[in-house]
Amino acid sequence: MNFKTRKFKPLIAILLLSIAQVSLASNIFVGDDYFVEKKYDLATKAYLAAADIGNPRAYYQLGVMHYQGLGTKVDNFKALIWFSLALEQNYENSAEFIEQLLANVAPEKKEQTLALVKSFQVSYGKAKVNAKYYPELVTKNISNKIQFGDNEGLEGSDFFVDENIETELSITDSLNDSSFEDSLTDNDFSGENEAVDSNVNFKDMTSSNSFNRLLDGPYFLIADYDIAPDGSIRNIIPIRTIGVPKDAIYNLSMSPLPKPKFNDKGVHFVNRSYLGVAGYDKFRIRRDHQNLYYRIKKRKSKYSKSKLPQDIYRHAMLLMSFPWLAEEEGEADKLLKSAAEQGHTVAKYEYGLKLYREQKDIKEAIYWLSEATKQGNSLAQYRLARILLDSPWVINDETKALFWLEQATEQKHRHAKLKLVEMKLLAKDEALHDVDSALLYLNELSEDYETNPQYHYLQAMAHVKMQPRQLSKAVTYIREAIDRGEDFNWDVTPWQQQLQKWTTGGGVTIREL
Repeated sequence: MNFKTRKFKPLIAILLLSIAQVSLASNIFVGDDYFVEKKYDLATKAYLAAADIGNPRAYYQLGVMHYQGLGTKVDNFKALIWFSLALEQNYENSAEFIEQLLANVAPEKKEQTLALVKSFQVSYGKAKVNAKYYPELVTKNISNKIQFGDNEGLEGSDFFVDENIETELSITDSLNDSSFEDSLTDNDFSGENEAVDSNVNFKDMTSSNSFNRLLDGPYFLIADYDIAPDGSIRNIIPIRTIGVPKDAIYNLSMSPLPKPKFNDKGVHFVNRSYLGVAGYDKFRIRRDHQNLYYRIKKRKSKYSKSKLPQDIYRHAMLLMSFPWLAEEEGEADKLLKSAAEQGHTVAKYEYGLKLYREQKDIKEAIYWLSEATKQGNSLAQYRLARILLDSPWVINDETKALFWLEQATEQKHRHAKLKLVEMKLLAKDEALHDVDSALLYLNELSEDYETNPQYHYLQAMAHVKMQPRQLSKAVTYIREAIDRGEDFNWDVTPWQQQLQKWTTGGGVTIREL
């Protein structure tokens, strides 16, 4: 198996072209599924998409496919390139493959081969990928923290107990504690490919089992959301849901928090809240759901004895979801980090987000969120995009953010799609604007976002930017946005100022934006 030096440059050109032409959503597990099914052409496309954003497993798998001739001819030079990129991130036994491949290179060609591999890494390896897609830290800001009023965090604002559901808890035949606990620990905290549904349609949350039919009964809800500079809660994403928390989510959206500020300037942030049964303390759980209480403790004991990354992750999530469980200081963090280091995708996301929310280690937080994006986690893709747009700890970059919003939108993340619309209409870089595409997305979001003030504001901006302009519709939409925004306690002053620019004495006038 000798290398042919005259083909080095053409091979590199072909390799780079194959990466550049990929536009698929970069979910590594899609490639793995195709690979297992021996659909190598499709696997290659999926792996190339993941390789483009620096996924080490994608590099490794592409190396294996070229090394073994799976879906392609055996090509040792391409295999060497891919394994070298995987080795940059110390992935699996890449070093062994490289050693085997180099053993077959003629001595007089080895130096040239290594030089070309090194050149490829410099031009298209880890450093270049990071510069192209991932956040760059603002080191002077790292030690500063976001303030919420007089505090650095939102302690005391995370747990909400709905007192109205207490009377329902005494009806023993209306709540099956066993099924409740199984849903929490088996389904919601399941394996490595786990993807949290960020697209829950609350109009359809009354599903088949008896628990869900209790519209006023007990529910369990853990939700992430964005906090706007005015303190309003937006873009709620249910992370763990049992029962019918529709009213709880509405009430959460109506509950402003202290305004987040960084160096006395309003900023966006992210938070997580625990509602319903998730907000109960140890004594209330034990009193009202004794079977659930003991089952959760039993499950914790089981997970604590396991070395499997999925069980380590489940253990951490139980500690985070039921803070009344006994734990050592920082145990949940240690468990999440351990599962993340063993490759568990959702653990990478959860650990990164936890560090970011708690402002413990911003550099480490962004590293793990970035790692989760490489494995196709749509929640991580959305969060990384928001960090790139809003975070005071990184250099804000609209182009990078747009890429990650598109990736998350490909995977049906609704809030990512709405933010993508905003960028296509209002990005500072006008080269990113695409009014026609924004209108298509808005039409797709119309049913789910009919009560969302931001949706109506973006409709207004789309209609004023489209050709020909439809200013009368724009005015109607922005008035609706203002009315709904005031209902949700949003600061709508900029929208009111925009409306004033568009109208004179109740009529519509054309003004430059």
